[in-house]
Amino acid sequence: MSTGYFDLAYYGTLLETVRSWRALGEIPPDRVPPPEDLAACQRLLYAEARLIDSGQLDAWLGLFTQDCAYWVPTDVDAADPRQIVSWELNDRRRLEERVERLDTGRAYSQEPATRTTHLYTNIEALTAGPDCLHVLCNFLIQTNLVGRISQRAGWNGYILRREPVGWRIVMKRINLQDADLPQDNNSFTL
Repeated sequence: MSTGYFDLAYYGTLLETVRSWRALGEIPPDRVPPPEDLAACQRLLYAEARLIDSGQLDAWLGLFTQDCAYWVPTDVDAADPRQIVSWELNDRRRLEERVERLDTGRAYSQEPATRTTHLYTNIEALTAGPDCLHVLCNFLIQTNLVGRISQRAGWNGYILRREPVGWRIVMKRINLQDADLPQDNNSFTL
């Protein structure tokens, strides 16, 4: 996929990928990645969480490929993104704009910024071709916005690609356990 807007075929590919994750039972032995790749992917996810929590959003953005997607659907199933609204479905350009806006100090819903702690657990990976892995994990995000503490839970699905600089995020889907319910201020980075 080239940088820029997503086309309808790409939405279909996203849907097929998520449906395959939801149908996944035990990871077939021939799709279990080598231990060094699994360890590198775990380090990437932990670095992503640390960079978000410390507010280093430019560095966080550096973990994504140029042709990336960042998707927060409004459903708890695997609904078709061509037919439902998403809380967010951003390409690289939109992620860059979001980080830039948050850095301006004029993102009033984030003044002061939401403090977060991301916890990732149950990290599983499966090969999806040469230099490509799909990674699934559960998450719990503790947030504090001006003394209002809340939690968000769910699971993340990632498509990772090995690039010259190491593993990078091609797609991140944030599957909120309560995505189909009204959301508070989610203008921070999930």
